[in-house]
Amino acid sequence: MDARITKEETALLMTLNLSRHAQQVEEIRLAAIRARDEAIGRAIRDAVTGFFRALRSIATFIITYPERRAVFEHLNALSDRELADIGLTRGDLARVFDADFAKTRELAAKPATGTAMPMTAAN
Repeated sequence: MDARITKEETALLMTLNLSRHAQQVEEIRLAAIRARDEAIGRAIRDAVTGFFRALRSIATFIITYPERRAVFEHLNALSDRELADIGLTRGDLARVFDADFAKTRELAAKPATGTAMPMTAAN
């Protein structure tokens, strides 16, 4: 005798009415499988997206390097007086291409508005 169950027997067993509890358990199991598969899909998509972002960032860095190097060399060739005229110091040159440095300089250049008290004439 063969103790294994054939595909046909399995199909017959699957069509039997399951108890309400067994149906709920099966629904929960299938929902968990779907949730796991979706999480795996999101993780793979995020990893691939991150990889291509990194490649694009590296390519951009390589492509813009000659221009950034030329600007750095030009700024480095200026005297301290000329750098001061454009609002830079020699120590700023290493950070000129940082996005945070540009944002900080823009905020510092904006005048404060709306908070000053109006000036009155003194008696």
